[in-house]
Amino acid sequence: MTDGASKKIGPMPTGRKWQGVPVPFFFQEETASAFNTMQMRNDDVVMCSLGKAGTTWVHKILFLLLHGLDEKGQPTLSSSSGMDAAKERLNENGQVYPEALPQQRDLPMPTDPDAAKMEARRRQFFGERVWSDLEEQPSPRLFSTHLFGQFLPAQLLAPEGTGRLVVVLRNLKDVLSSLHFFQGEAKDGWLGNEHGPGSLARFIADDCPNAYGSSFTWINEMEKVVEALHPSGRVCVVHYEALQLGLPMQVKRLATFLGVTLSQAKLDALTSAVSFNAMKTGSGAPSITLRKGGIGDWKNHLDEASWARFDAAFDLALEKSRLAEPLRFFQRRQVSGLPPPKQEWTSAVDPREWASFTRATLEDGLVVRDGLIARNAKTSFVRPPSEFLGVVEPPGTTNALFEAEPRRYHLFVAGVCPWASGVRAIRTLLGLEEVVSMDVADGQSSAGWVFLAGATCSPWAGRDGPFFIHEAYQAHDSTATARLTVPVLWDQKLHQIVSNDSWALVKMFATAFAPLGKNKCPSLLPPVLADKIEQAQSLIYRGLLNGVYRSGIARYMGKAEGAAAASAEVYAVLDDVEAQLENSRFLQTSDAPTVVDVRLAMTTLRYDASYRCAFGLSGGKGSILGPDSGYPNLQGHARDMYSRLGGDVDWLAFRQYYRWAGQDFKGPLPCLQELASLAATPHARGMP
Repeated sequence: MTDGASKKIGPMPTGRKWQGVPVPFFFQEETASAFNTMQMRNDDVVMCSLGKAGTTWVHKILFLLLHGLDEKGQPTLSSSSGMDAAKERLNENGQVYPEALPQQRDLPMPTDPDAAKMEARRRQFFGERVWSDLEEQPSPRLFSTHLFGQFLPAQLLAPEGTGRLVVVLRNLKDVLSSLHFFQGEAKDGWLGNEHGPGSLARFIADDCPNAYGSSFTWINEMEKVVEALHPSGRVCVVHYEALQLGLPMQVKRLATFLGVTLSQAKLDALTSAVSFNAMKTGSGAPSITLRKGGIGDWKNHLDEASWARFDAAFDLALEKSRLAEPLRFFQRRQVSGLPPPKQEWTSAVDPREWASFTRATLEDGLVVRDGLIARNAKTSFVRPPSEFLGVVEPPGTTNALFEAEPRRYHLFVAGVCPWASGVRAIRTLLGLEEVVSMDVADGQSSAGWVFLAGATCSPWAGRDGPFFIHEAYQAHDSTATARLTVPVLWDQKLHQIVSNDSWALVKMFATAFAPLGKNKCPSLLPPVLADKIEQAQSLIYRGLLNGVYRSGIARYMGKAEGAAAASAEVYAVLDDVEAQLENSRFLQTSDAPTVVDVRLAMTTLRYDASYRCAFGLSGGKGSILGPDSGYPNLQGHARDMYSRLGGDVDWLAFRQYYRWAGQDFKGPLPCLQELASLAATPHARGMP
């Protein structure tokens, strides 16, 4: 832009307000009030979205679900003409805001030039429609608006009210970027000039003058509405990014919420009709309002210092907002807290010096900060159950969804995790390396477990890294609510998760996959011992395998009493197992290990390296592997198992526990070479 004449001018604040909220040029006060007091029907649908949050796109999806397509995927709208057909087609080509329509038809054009210009622009967007056209839509009626909170229909908001509400959100940095370029670059630019403060300052200001006011306020007010309606099941929150990343699954979710049947033909036709290119080349409002339609355009604009101003304003306004929580992931330039690649680790590595991170989890398919520990702040730590519990059946099983077969499945594990490492070890013991492929995580980050070099299985093989485990969870179900844990068994044929339950996977490998293995070792899960093995696993799981975490996490939470109780339980189980191994080489048999021995060993091998210091378990009878061990039978068992499992024991990975402990553990880290050497030392009970 070289001169004022050629400078594009976008929408600027009008200076108008309604009930304290800035409103756009098209706003009709009488109609906004009528919308607030309208009589709702049970099947009415109100879509309320942030400005520039994908309103046109989501509106089109809702319209096609409700009216536009039949179960064969064919258009259903009447081809007749006249007023009835016009009302039927009202929402076909774009949203028609109630607050943008006058009460009366055929109003004369204002005589004031500026007012006439604004009215001409309003008619460009919304035509000659009036409020009664929206009221008289065929059921189910669809209303799209940027109004929020107390301005929505009162009958919709009432606890025993009627109608359904769809709330549309988008990460606010992309909202800001899209708003900046809406209808041309705003005349005060990004950072302000003689015309005004600029897009950034206006957007983050407490008294934001943009249409519908501050997006921060909008979200906080809408959160009250969502919380109030949630018990009734009459509200559904949709995120623009979730639609972009998993459109078919999100459309199914919306159809379920709306009570609409959805055939595959209708789904296919709908997803084709709402593709960006299809809507951009269409007529009406979509072709006017759509810009790029992508995720992360904000990264192409402004500098880090400017976005830091945005982040500070976001945190100040929305730190405690659960509704805003999913937006954070898409508003960060890069994932924080990445570990160095595991091939670079040495015995000199101190993970306490690595970048810090906040644990992540999935809520409705979106990555958010994990509040699991915070939610248990007043109690001892309770680990939730695994979410995916599919079962792989032995080869040749009739009608099995998951059947054991070579090169179909892929295992995601982490060397620091004892339970994932147990599944990995069973895979090795059975000689299944060429049957089930595997990737080992480099560590955790603020986006969960990360595989810096990428994943080697379908559909991600060949793609540059990093790969995050949340991608597997989202690929399985883009609406999933789940912890981002390993191990994960991935089906490369069906592109879905089979299971993320470590104990279930151990048993699956030892049974269904065992016939495909190369090693002819004795059965790791003899049917005759199945019940006893299950009982043994149950007993040692709570007190020891998970007990060490209950102790450590309670310590981090500052719950000394809970940490002491969990520690006492750990020591008691160690004493019990020590006594069991007095006259038996293994837990269930005297001559061969079973799956429960593998599970036990993956904890005892880590005990001195990590749990004693990082988790504050320095009591009991001392170390397990050390020369002054207070548990000689457990020491012998650990050494015996290490002679079989050594290749699946990542000693250097154990140090990641100290990354989590941070500066709570200030002393020198245990010597891993010494512990590895002690584990490899032959023991009195004889080598296998």
